[in-house]
This record gives sequence, C-alpha cells and structure tokens, in this order.
Amino acid sequence: MADRWLKTNCLLASATAFWLTALSPVPAIAKGVSYSLALVASVQLVQESRRLIIQDARRAALAAMNQELEQTEFALHTQQQEQALYEVYGDAPTYPPEVKEELTISLEHLYKEPSADRTEETSTSTSQKKAFYLAIKSLLEVSGETYVIEKILKMGGRQWDEGKRLLQQILDEGQQNEW
Repeated sequence: MADRWLKTNCLLASATAFWLTALSPVPAIAKGVSYSLALVASVQLVQESRRLIIQDARRAALAAMNQELEQTEFALHTQQQEQALYEVYGDAPTYPPEVKEELTISLEHLYKEPSADRTEETSTSTSQKKAFYLAIKSLLEVSGETYVIEKILKMGGRQWDEGKRLLQQILDEGQQNEW
C-alpha cells in the first residue's frame, strides 16, 4: 500500500516537474520532450490513482463486512444466551411446590383478614396491598386466573364473575400504583 502511495506521489512530482520545465524558457525540442513526458506521467498517475481508489474501496468494503460480521456474531451469541436462559427458566417463573404452597397460604391469609373489605377500598396498609398484589401477580403467572379466583379469592362457581371483577380490580390498582 505504501509503495503505491509513493509511486503515485513520484508520478505527480514528475508530471509537475516536466510541465514546469516545458513552461520555462528552454529550446522548442526540450519543450516538446517535457510536454510528452508530463503527459505520460499524468496518464500513469491517473491509472495508479484508479488502482488506489479501487484498493481503498475494497478495503472499506472489507472493513464494513467485518464489522457487520462482528455485529452478527454478537447478536447470534446474545440470541444463543437468551435461548439457553429460556431453556433453563422457561417463559414463566416456576416455583417449587413448597414456595407455591406458601404463596397460596399467605394470599389466603391476607384475603381472609377481617380488615379486608371486598366491595370497597380495604383499610389495610399500602405495603400489605402491594404484597398482596405482587403475590397475586406471581400466582397468576404460575397457576393462572382460574386458580387465583377459585383457590385464593374463593369465588368459583356462581361467584365467578364477581371474582373475575375483583381480580381485575386488584390488578388495576397495582398497575395504577406502579407496583
């Protein structure tokens, strides 16, 4: 690469020198030879410049392709890592049976508490409401809506619609408070 730049600069200097020699006060034969040599050097300079331009374009294209390849490899690696995590953890959190049972018992206790009023806003503290909401949310992800309405809210059968409304009210309140 450096030799091409050196060759290009030498051709440029030669063409300039021959052109200036032809413009100086020299005999006619010297002017003719200088113009001819300047013309030959200029033609070679143009050809060498084209080669340099093509070489630079190839180098830039290869650099862009290498960068794109690196980004693709990074994206592929990230996707493989995400796939491995998905295979390990699945798409929803899973709890061991003991933890699931504890969550259920805690939710039942919170719900059956005498201070819990199902039709109006409860008088429990905000932290208890937040804990209740988060526990409901976790159980929804693991067990689903039917389980929460029937087993936690104890509103299966004829009370299903009321249970669904209450569950939605709990979820809406949690989202409103950004818990």
